[in-house]
Amino acid sequence: MGTPAREISISRLAEQLGCSFDGDGAYRVSGAAALDDAGPRDLGFLRSGKWLGDLESSRVGALIAAPGVDVGDRPAIRSPNPGLHFGRALAILFPKSTPEPGVHPIAYVDPDASVDPTAHVGAFCSLAAGCVVGPRSVLHPQVTLYPGARVGADCTLHASVVLREEVQIGDRVVLHGCVVLGGDGFGFTFDEEGGWERTPHVGGLVVEDDVEIGANSAIDRAVLGETRIGRGTKIDGHVFIGHNCKLGEHVVMCGQAALAGSVTLERRVIFMAGAGSTGHVTIGEGAFVGGKAGITDDVAAGARVGASPKWKRKAGCAPPCTSPACPIWPSACAPSRSTWVCGNSRRNPASPHERRSAPLS
Repeated sequence: MGTPAREISISRLAEQLGCSFDGDGAYRVSGAAALDDAGPRDLGFLRSGKWLGDLESSRVGALIAAPGVDVGDRPAIRSPNPGLHFGRALAILFPKSTPEPGVHPIAYVDPDASVDPTAHVGAFCSLAAGCVVGPRSVLHPQVTLYPGARVGADCTLHASVVLREEVQIGDRVVLHGCVVLGGDGFGFTFDEEGGWERTPHVGGLVVEDDVEIGANSAIDRAVLGETRIGRGTKIDGHVFIGHNCKLGEHVVMCGQAALAGSVTLERRVIFMAGAGSTGHVTIGEGAFVGGKAGITDDVAAGARVGASPKWKRKAGCAPPCTSPACPIWPSACAPSRSTWVCGNSRRNPASPHERRSAPLS
């Protein structure tokens, strides 16, 4: 059983979304569902007419749909971006409960820590000296803040999150369960006897406003200076980011992606699931790194690289492979001016991958 929904009329919902509507504005919805699971009191959405076939067999009561999409006699909220407004509708239909302000009796807050009176600190949390928790922020059970950690306003830290020493997170940051921020990076140097000696990591970690980080992800503190995660960046679960990395604004990193130390992702980079990068490279603004790509050198702004080993988009290449047996996105194999070519071909010109290419889409 999911979160209980509130009931609301289509006209009222459209008003709150800032959208127009067609049909019976008094019609009330009290849930949301995919078209194949929906009932008569559920809200669904259609991005385009491509899914009209699914709509014909659906029992859905009302829709958010793009202008011009024929939904029959169902009431419809009209949006140029139905997916976006459907997400906002979910937030209206399924409002989240907020814990009462205050510190749970079995939480530990050091006398030198500062917790805003409108914040909530859950059971078994531990806040060390010098910590700051801002207005309306929520720390769920077993969150640990090391000395000097700072949490901004309207943040949500789910269970078992750890902020190490002096880590700073901005406003409206969401950290899902078991996120660890500011751990020591993987820095070791051979000593005189050939053993490994740890390099102290004395830098910091700053997470800017409106960042969300998925469960079980980890971001290391810097050796010197800072690791920084830019405003509006979204990081999926099971992602690792090494020491001294710099992520620009509105970057996306998907599950199981990983960055070695001192990597820079400029603003609006999309780094897909399972992709990884060696250290000390820069991935330019707006670049797209496909799933499982292995990045070993800089990627230009706006470039698209993908597959394993790394393939990159290059205009004017030879016509792509059209064989149905092609292992690289076979469904996309058709002639195109924009193709994917192996990013390692300069180092291995005899590679068979150099003679294959597949279109971008």
